Amino acid sequence: MSGIYIHIPFCERKCIYCDFYSIEKLGWIDSFVDSVLREIEIFKKESDFTETSCFDTIYFGGGTPSLLKVSQVEKILNSLYKNFQISPNAEVTIEANPGTVDKEKLFSFKEVGINRLSFGVQSFF
Repeated sequence: MSGIYIHIPFCERKCIYCDFYSIEKLGWIDSFVDSVLREIEIFKKESDFTETSCFDTIYFGGGTPSLLKVSQVEKILNSLYKNFQISPNAEVTIEANPGTVDKEKLFSFKEVGINRLSFGVQSFF
């Protein structure tokens, strides 16, 4: 078994200590999501995965993936499930910063298939 990592490079602001690729151009998110959907389809066609290849984890990392709308996360998940064999017990994680989610958004993430949350805390001040 193996996993799928989707890098969401958007942040409200770049932290000075962060070495991960991230950008503050939040207006690009819609185009980025469309590109991820195209990339999933291209990768499926070009990969050597067989029908028996099964993924047991999906991880949305970044950046701040919780900046995406729930509908955008759902589109990406739907495309992954359509194009690849995903375990019914897959661990599906999204990284989040506390200021980018509320109770409603967290419940909505759960409804679309997120079953694990990774909270990042930049500062307690």
